[in-house]
Amino acid sequence: MRLGFVAILLLYTLLNWLVGRQILELLRVNKIAFWLIILVLAYSPLLARLGWVKGLDHLGNFWLVFFYYAAIVAFVGLFIKNKPFIMGCYVLILLAIIYGVVHAKDIKIQPYEIAIPKKAKDLHVVLLSDVHIDSAKSKNYVDKMVRDINALKPDLVLLAGDTFDDRDINTLKKEKVTLQGIQATYGVYGVLGNHEYYSGNLDEMINIFREANIRILRDEVIEVAGVYLVGREDFRKKRKSLKELLQNVDPSKPIILLDHQPVALDEARDNGVDLQLSGHTHRGQFFPNQLITKRIYEVDYGYLAKDNLQVIVSSGYGTWGPPVRIGTQSEIVDIKIKFTQ
Repeated sequence: MRLGFVAILLLYTLLNWLVGRQILELLRVNKIAFWLIILVLAYSPLLARLGWVKGLDHLGNFWLVFFYYAAIVAFVGLFIKNKPFIMGCYVLILLAIIYGVVHAKDIKIQPYEIAIPKKAKDLHVVLLSDVHIDSAKSKNYVDKMVRDINALKPDLVLLAGDTFDDRDINTLKKEKVTLQGIQATYGVYGVLGNHEYYSGNLDEMINIFREANIRILRDEVIEVAGVYLVGREDFRKKRKSLKELLQNVDPSKPIILLDHQPVALDEARDNGVDLQLSGHTHRGQFFPNQLITKRIYEVDYGYLAKDNLQVIVSSGYGTWGPPVRIGTQSEIVDIKIKFTQ
């Protein structure tokens, strides 16, 4: 594990050196000052994440997305020595990041209408995934989210994980009263994602969610509004099998599964789940990552019918790391479920 980390760090350092060398060739600046700036920028994401240096979160996040594209340009620059072309590439990167920042704040309502051939009262479900509440988000971030949810007047609100993502639990405490304002006829339920575990404050986090009237389901099954709601632990954690979770469930009733990652679809289908709701992928967040997520997951975004199982995967409400979306959409998923028996 440590050897792998060292190898990745060395590769990252090499690529940053290539990027820095290329930019230095385009600019007439003091070399020592330039490389000191590059050094701070390059390691700001790591230093911020480790908590060693305060105030580097924003800087590190923006450097990550800039570096992502700049590394490609630096590689191309090994073969193409045309300075105007390279300069144009960097200008394009900066323009793309500016667009991505603005676009990430444009929250789309993504509607779905689905039918489940079982007996229950029709449901209006609002799904959010990957909200990533953290100290880097704007002051009105959660307030706007709550207002957007309430405007849809849902019967049920479901959170598909990675709702909170900060080592400082006070960030969530400050939003508790705002989160209490979510209005849904049958309540608000959620599951944990991988980032909740990274935060290192899991128990306190879950207590705050409970105080905010959000029930986190951890390998649990409850009955809400005539349907079974199943919440699983994150895929990378030790969790119960669906067979074990559903052993006392009446299969004639609708079964809705919340699973942070869009995985184990065959297991869900084989155990009678009617609808699986997931997130996690962000649909890659910025181009061309969606080409990668599309190859990793059977469905990385949108809707999939798999025999009697229906799956909806959200690209997420928020962003992780860089507050940038290029080629993907921030969204709230608005699901109208019609039960046809």
